[in-house]
Amino acid sequence: MTVAQLQGAFQAMVDALAKGDLDGFYGAILSDAMIMDEDLPFRVNKEGFQAHIAFHGPDNWEGFAWKPSDTRFAVAGNTGVITGFAMFRGKPRDAGFRLRPMLFSQGWSQTAAGWKLVSWQQSPVIGHVTTQSPG
Repeated sequence: MTVAQLQGAFQAMVDALAKGDLDGFYGAILSDAMIMDEDLPFRVNKEGFQAHIAFHGPDNWEGFAWKPSDTRFAVAGNTGVITGFAMFRGKPRDAGFRLRPMLFSQGWSQTAAGWKLVSWQQSPVIGHVTTQSPG
């Protein structure tokens, strides 16, 4: 239950998404997680988030990436908190390229199976792009 362990779990989730390993990515998220994504007008659980991410698949998008930066980690007992900035980069099949800067916060819990994501909130950061392609 250390910051280094939380950082490792977070990085494994980020790496799984970057490689297109959706099983690995979703494996880090509890089924009853509370997720408020920046382009959804309502809260979803893991299943709802999976349906949302499925929209970004090859039928509609040539590709996308979620690039976190300036992350901060804290651990108190079995609870972990991660905050930072992120850039969503994507190329829809029928339109131009998208860059969406955002803030995010995540809550994690240390379980018998390791660190698991229990909450994730993302909000757009209007006019706060300091680099076009972080990371």
